[in-house]
Amino acid sequence: MKPRELVLALRAMGLTQMQIQERTGIPQPTVSKIGLGKVRDIMSRHYVALLAAYEHQMTVQPASPVAAPAPTAAPAPFKWPRIDG
Repeated sequence: MKPRELVLALRAMGLTQMQIQERTGIPQPTVSKIGLGKVRDIMSRHYVALLAAYEHQMTVQPASPVAAPAPTAAPAPFKWPRIDG
């Protein structure tokens, strides 16, 4: 995952930028810039910290399985359109 994707994933898991700062040591303004895609090249230690926070969050809060859609009535049979010449 790219750094921006990691920040967006952590945010989607319910973490605030301040919580990401607390878990990674990356200043909140930098977290914001990474999330917005305004940082082209981040330090490797920041990337490793984001990855570790993401992996930790995945073990603490695994993704909930997507519920299967409710069964619906059978679709109507296909009817060929009429072509009158």
